[in-house]
Amino acid sequence: MNVLKLFFMLLEIGTPLFGLYIVLTKKELAVIYLPPLLFAQLIVTLAPMLPAFLAYLLFSAIILFLIIYNLNFFRYNIFSLLLILWIFFLMQNVTDLVAIRPFLFAVIWLFLLIPLISSIYEKHAGNLVFNEMAKSSLLLLTIFILNVILSSFAGYAPYAMYGITSGILYGNLYATDFNVLPLALFVVLIKVMHERKIIYFLVFAVSLAFILLSLRRSVMGLSLLGIAVVLYIFLTPRNFKTIAAFIVFIGVIGSVIVYNTNFIQIFEERYELRNLDDRELKEEKRFLEYELLYKDMFVYQEYNPWLGYGLFDSGGNYGKGVLGNRTLHADLTNITHSMGFIGLGLYLMMMVWALCQGFRHSRKRIEWATLVFCSIIFLVYTITGRYTNIATFIFLMLLVNLPRTLEFSAKREKLPPQVQNQKVRKLSV
Repeated sequence: MNVLKLFFMLLEIGTPLFGLYIVLTKKELAVIYLPPLLFAQLIVTLAPMLPAFLAYLLFSAIILFLIIYNLNFFRYNIFSLLLILWIFFLMQNVTDLVAIRPFLFAVIWLFLLIPLISSIYEKHAGNLVFNEMAKSSLLLLTIFILNVILSSFAGYAPYAMYGITSGILYGNLYATDFNVLPLALFVVLIKVMHERKIIYFLVFAVSLAFILLSLRRSVMGLSLLGIAVVLYIFLTPRNFKTIAAFIVFIGVIGSVIVYNTNFIQIFEERYELRNLDDRELKEEKRFLEYELLYKDMFVYQEYNPWLGYGLFDSGGNYGKGVLGNRTLHADLTNITHSMGFIGLGLYLMMMVWALCQGFRHSRKRIEWATLVFCSIIFLVYTITGRYTNIATFIFLMLLVNLPRTLEFSAKREKLPPQVQNQKVRKLSV
């Protein structure tokens, strides 16, 4: 456990230092490195050394720095501003701000960043942005791998997700904490297909193996879908040999893992622990939530459906407590209970507007395919939850806004001065 504690300590101390470093070196593009910083925060919950307010201060300061250089950013998504104002309006009825503080900060950061990312991206070359995203994804997956390896050796699994207490363990990561991983895998695989860098491929392969052993169905499915989308993107006559070589190579690596480790045995054991064969759709509690919420609002009329019950206060406060203190999982029910139909409408318009703007600016095959993949991820995670895991949705917006970036192949004299000297390889798909 000592090595694991050392890892957590280094990660906790390194997070604010790295945050300061990226702001100084990357300027506005520091926004791209927020997902790995937030992901690191999810991992570091074992006897934290630093007070929580430092994390709030770090991320708030970074976002404030971005706002200073993009003062008119709300024009890119006015629904973001309206949603933040709606949250402030609903806060007057909150009795315990300390209890909801983590969620309050998280969603306000997210709602600010959605238009901010659009504003920042329009100033930078697309290939530069994507290369920074690849580095950010590599960092996130490397943190994930180190956490899994050290937690497994230490036997550390405080939440015993799905009853898994031995073998490959995930430390403090639990449930929706895994949601960001398919997006990082997607970006890293594009980098692999484009530049064939071995370090990116190794991180991709190991991360995928660990994800498949997590038995998180949505994360596993979206990770595999991301692979299929990347293969589709690069499936052109010019890239046929690359695709064939990748499939053969991944097949060989997969065979080595399967036949030289107990991967299959572990997977089968964990599949049995989840007992998926006996779980019907109607038994999923997140689908029962819709019925319970409907009865609360329109049958028993316990609270105003337009305003909701209260901000981030669903635990035990719906369905007459039939599910105990379990919070609402699905985003649609959670947001409706928290902010009412007005809040839900503003949220959906904000997200759909961002996706539509991405499609509107898309010109290339890689952009269209990426936007479709992002739309599917948004749909799946909206059904399964949770939007308060903001590392995932910030990463989603980083991908959605890629078509907004400057076309690096345009005439150089038309590019802004800060872009003219950027020398990066072009993604031509």
